[in-house]
Amino acid sequence: MYVIKNGTIHTGTGEVLENYDILIEGKKIKKIEKNICEADAEIIDATGKQVFPGFIDPHSSIGAMGIPTRYRDNAETTNVINPDLSVKYAIDPDEVNAQEFYKSGITSVGFSPDHSNVIGGQITVCKTAPDHMANRIVKEHAAMKGSVCSTVKDVYGASNQMPKTRMGIFHLLKEAIRKDDLLKKYQMPFVIVAETAGEIQCLMELLKDEDIQLTIVDGFEFGDAIEELKEKKVGIIFGNFSNLSQISKHEIDLSRLKELVENGNRIAFTNTCKGASEGREVFIWSAIEVYRAGIDAEDVVKMMTIQPAEMLGVADQIGSIEVGKDADITIYSDHPVKSYAAHVQFCMINGKVVLS
Repeated sequence: MYVIKNGTIHTGTGEVLENYDILIEGKKIKKIEKNICEADAEIIDATGKQVFPGFIDPHSSIGAMGIPTRYRDNAETTNVINPDLSVKYAIDPDEVNAQEFYKSGITSVGFSPDHSNVIGGQITVCKTAPDHMANRIVKEHAAMKGSVCSTVKDVYGASNQMPKTRMGIFHLLKEAIRKDDLLKKYQMPFVIVAETAGEIQCLMELLKDEDIQLTIVDGFEFGDAIEELKEKKVGIIFGNFSNLSQISKHEIDLSRLKELVENGNRIAFTNTCKGASEGREVFIWSAIEVYRAGIDAEDVVKMMTIQPAEMLGVADQIGSIEVGKDADITIYSDHPVKSYAAHVQFCMINGKVVLS
């Protein structure tokens, strides 16, 4: 049993509680009040510090793509449509442990098939604390992963297979959705990579009559398709804004992001860009870029916590500091979105201390 005392608590839902305590019992949050007294509890002094829910990276290949790309166990490139594959079987816990996500406050990750297939398989949400993989899983079948980006035609076109063009990509996606009834059959959120304005607009047209929870990955040119995104309340998981290849290739304009925030579209960040993961720091850097673009700091915190949890259907367990949820809690020296100097001083996952 632990009590985190006198911290500034950022709940992940937009609320900030000054000088509050959190009681943790087992793996769950038991109370959030002022002046909690529990004789048997270990005290964690958070006076003058910033307390956050564990951050969530909803789309990562770390753990399934070895460091440094020794293998790609999340890329089954023998068939372009693979809805039944579960990335759970691709995750190497040693690779996950080596990244030490929790040192940047990331306590859960949506491990994902890569960008190579139109339908690549199913995303699995796991905790980042060192443990047996079976004990880390929050939700095995969290979302269906797809891709309409150029990586698909690069992989299959090189072998003279369909799809070699964007026409082929969208034909196969349309067949999977309409002919095979894929989205209704699996009844899970759809997370799909679309980078350019053309890819986003074609995707929105194809799916306009589908009743699904849709999230786009990367989506760097979202500004040119913003009305379509607003109409369908489509979420976006942004890749690395500072990746030079993306800056030179895409018109990345964050000035219009506020329109999506005000419209209620979910936004999140990932350390993965073009299928490759670039380190835990990228997650925080992307959040800072969005804050610098004029988004309120607590809205950015939502993008790091509750909104990715909602994208993957796990907000009942993780993503905010609320009674009954998993005790995934990080204490920072300062607000990490507002200050580059902020650093993690304490991290707890499932009620167990992993960093102090």
